[in-house]
Amino acid sequence: MNTGQTSTAESTSPTPVLHVIAASFRPEVPDDLVSATLAKARALREAPGARSGLVAHSGTSVIVATWLDGKGGLEPFAASAPHMEFVMRGLAPSISSMWSAGVETPVGPPPVEDATVLWAFAVRTADTAFEWQVRDVLASLDGLPAVVAAGPTFEERDRYRAGGVACVRAADLDTFRAALDEVRERWGEMRPHVVESFAEVVG
Repeated sequence: MNTGQTSTAESTSPTPVLHVIAASFRPEVPDDLVSATLAKARALREAPGARSGLVAHSGTSVIVATWLDGKGGLEPFAASAPHMEFVMRGLAPSISSMWSAGVETPVGPPPVEDATVLWAFAVRTADTAFEWQVRDVLASLDGLPAVVAAGPTFEERDRYRAGGVACVRAADLDTFRAALDEVRERWGEMRPHVVESFAEVVG
């Protein structure tokens, strides 16, 4: 996992929070509504509390990853006009399913040109999923050839215990998919509890 470097100045700042939304458009949704929804997703990076963001879309899949100013940035972000516009006027009329998770992670997004594909994941809450198993899933991502921003959830632990995204370069995509297949095998009985989504970065 590429964790990057943290300067002394950065160490005094709140740990950034990554807010991930993964959704599926209904197949019959017209292209203009999809395009409008993606535009609303890109506008989230200008919302209060937001630092930066990546939007990915392939077929019916859409992933929106927004880095926020720590836990304190989540409330103004969630209550902001751009977020409400995206959720209520973008996603609500056009999707068939959605999951979201907020995690603390020191890893920020790479430059857009270094992120061709996003892989998003979350670990569902389950009576048979123990804390050490969730930690093992997170630890298993360390060797993936991508910038991985992931961690335990803090706001939706009743539904998801961990989550994040991997930002994959085009040159590493085949290697990443092969490495991810091996990682999934190591998840063992946790594998059914992990939800995933792939999509190409579009801004």
